[in-house]
Amino acid sequence: MSTKAEEIITPIFKELNKIKEYNQLKVLNAMQKEKLSDSHFTYSTGYGYGDIGRDIVDRIYANIFNTEDAIVRPHIVSGTHAIAAALQAVLRPGDTLMSITGTPYDTLLKVIGIKGNGMGSLKEYGINYKQIDLNESFKINLEKVREEIKRIIL
Repeated sequence: MSTKAEEIITPIFKELNKIKEYNQLKVLNAMQKEKLSDSHFTYSTGYGYGDIGRDIVDRIYANIFNTEDAIVRPHIVSGTHAIAAALQAVLRPGDTLMSITGTPYDTLLKVIGIKGNGMGSLKEYGINYKQIDLNESFKINLEKVREEIKRIIL
């Protein structure tokens, strides 16, 4: 029985190993390209100014993921955390956050203050929320978006 199971999964593991090796080579190449060395792991003031270790990690990630730039911080623990931090940075009491593609995904509902106890949410800090669902064709309802923007501004 276990021999049969091994036969079935062996090709899957071989494929996974190829993927692993490809990605490992990508990481090593990025580190070599950026000339990562022990000097990048030295003491930092914590302020982030001229922190060569942090700067090189950003460049390595940008290289690995083929992006223009990257920000890599252990302080940001998830995509929701990153979005919440960005929203809290730019929105002020009385501002309106508008979702023009319907309901945001579940973990953002607590950030906005739609679900949960609201403590620390955008709603608690006086930030309004408006949601516009997609139209019947599952596209952004531009007419409603324009109307709502005009209503908010005026």
